[in-house]
Amino acid sequence: MGKLSFLLAEDYIKPKIYFKSKFSTPSTIVDHSYSKEDLNHFEGLENLTELLSSNKGFIVSAFQIDYYQRLPKLISKTLKVNRSFKKLYILGPELSLSILKRSTKTAYEAQLQDYEFINIEQDSTSLSKQCETLLSEGHILYILPEASVCWQPNSLEQLQKVCTPLCSTLLSQTMKVPILATLAKNDSNKVTIYEPSLPETYSGDLFNSVKEQSEDIYKLLKSTDDL
Repeated sequence: MGKLSFLLAEDYIKPKIYFKSKFSTPSTIVDHSYSKEDLNHFEGLENLTELLSSNKGFIVSAFQIDYYQRLPKLISKTLKVNRSFKKLYILGPELSLSILKRSTKTAYEAQLQDYEFINIEQDSTSLSKQCETLLSEGHILYILPEASVCWQPNSLEQLQKVCTPLCSTLLSQTMKVPILATLAKNDSNKVTIYEPSLPETYSGDLFNSVKEQSEDIYKLLKSTDDL
């Protein structure tokens, strides 16, 4: 008993670290989750990895139609492999969500898709609150390209006279979470995932920050015209 007491006392005085975070390095996710096909289909996966490795929620603003749901499937698979608490939510109008649901070929495939759909054709205030709650809990909102056109939160009405603000930037500034903009360049089959747009990059009041962040994301999209 004397030896056991000594060992217990030693552990008490010099506690050992028995558990290592699964997100100790960003490369952990890449090495264990991204297949060769993923690497061939996506450019900028390190930007996705960076945000998946964080406990904070974030937004994906998709600017390409993805009926095969390649990026949502990749995110969902990566979360599962790493046993992350995060969950993915796809936002879009009812018609778009119906098409995505029908694109699932088998019940087995549907079971593998560990994400949910949010219809943006509901009360704007309730929708905003739902999104804010999910982001505050550390989850991921994947906003379809048509959602940015159809969903204009009431808070953005004042800005619509001077620019076309993105609903994602309002959520980004309100909840202080980053945005990942994604786009397929020049009808390419390869999707580019840009560096995160960080809310803290912008100063001033909420409306100016939303305006500037929206304009910067639009510039990313316009820059692809020259490529």
